[in-house]
Parts: sequence; C-alpha cells; structure tokens
Amino acid sequence: MTTDRAPFRLNFWMTVCAVPALTVLVGLGVWQLQRLEWKEGIIADRTARLAQPAVPLADVPADGWQTYEMRRVTAEGRFLHDRSLELASKSFGGRPGVHIVTPLRLADDSGTVLIDRGWAPPRGDRRPGEIGAPPGPVRLTGILRGGGRTSGWVPDNEPAKGIWFFVDPPAMAAALGLPEARPYILEIEKPDRDNVYPVGGRTVTEIRNNHLQYAITWFGLALALIAVYVVYHLKRRT
Repeated sequence: MTTDRAPFRLNFWMTVCAVPALTVLVGLGVWQLQRLEWKEGIIADRTARLAQPAVPLADVPADGWQTYEMRRVTAEGRFLHDRSLELASKSFGGRPGVHIVTPLRLADDSGTVLIDRGWAPPRGDRRPGEIGAPPGPVRLTGILRGGGRTSGWVPDNEPAKGIWFFVDPPAMAAALGLPEARPYILEIEKPDRDNVYPVGGRTVTEIRNNHLQYAITWFGLALALIAVYVVYHLKRRT
C-alpha cells in the first residue's frame, strides 16, 4: 500500500524569514573567525615582546616609542613622592584599592617618567608608613604601556579634582606640572620593598580570546535553523 505525499513546496513566508536570518548567523560566525585570527596575532605579538630582554629607557625613542609597548624597560632615578597620583577602582585578591602612580626623575636629567608602582589599600584603610617611599636612587624594571581606557565602562578622569580612573600620561603630567614627562607609563614588575605597599607586578598580560566559542555558537544556531527549516518542510509532505 502506497501513501501519496504532497508535492515538495517551500513555505513562502518561512523562507523569506529564514534566508536573511541564516545569512546573518553565518556572517556573524565568519566575522568571529576573522576576529579570532586578529586576536591571536595580538596575543602572539604581546607574548614575543614580553619575552624579549629588558632595554634601558634611554634606548626608547621619543618618536615611535609605541614599538616598545609591552616591552620590559629599565630606568634609574629618584621618585617624586610628593607628586604621586592614585588610580581609583583597582582590586587585588578581591580587595578594593588603588594604584600608586609616582613620577621618577631620571638619573641622567633627561626628564621624568610616570611609574605605576602597583596596588595599595584605599587611604582610609592604610596605617602610617604602610606605603613604601624609597628616598634614594632606585633602579627598576617596568613594562611600558601607553595608557588609555580599558573599556567603555571606565568613567572619565577628573584632573581638576585629582580623580583618575585610567592612565592618561599627558594629562597626568600636565596636572603634576611635569611638561618634560614621557608620554607613556612604566608598570613596575616588583614591589619597592618586601611586605610594604604598593604591590607591584599588577600588569595584565593575558587577553581574553573567546572568539572561537562565539563562532561555534553562531554556526550552531545556523545549523539549528537549517534543521528546523528542513524538518518543517518534510513534515508538510506526510
């Protein structure tokens, strides 16, 4: 006994909706694969820069210093502790706090450079003398960074009030009256002294890379849409 089946016909409105949706889903998947390749290139470049030996600050050119970003750099000089700034809304081990940013007067009298010395508790939670302030010459190693917002959620800085949420070397130097300061910052690798704040080595070197998962999600949704579309039309024939 044979069963007559209805002729295979595409549902007009379902097709009109499915084709653009499928195009968008596949396009988003391809875009995420492109983003994956781009992000992997950034990670590889950053890893290579961090692996290179430290260079003296004097070797970093005034023009084109960006080619040294994420490189380890050594510097010598004296901290200007009376001109320190604080970066707000920084956490360490789940504790809220700040980062101490202090200008370093370079030993060769070539100017100053801002040093992110690391994390410390907020002012109200500190004991006297808890913030290390080495008075003499220091030699340090830091990671060169250009600063800027880390995300769109970071509030604007308020230089007039001395409130800083993200590193802006030119604006910070202007607020401190240091026009000769370098247009970048060094994030110190180690604390000035053991068991004393600030805690150095807070540079974020890892970059989140979830683009492969996102691509799989979009392509998975595209396959699900195709499956629903095909099953619907097969059932119409029975």
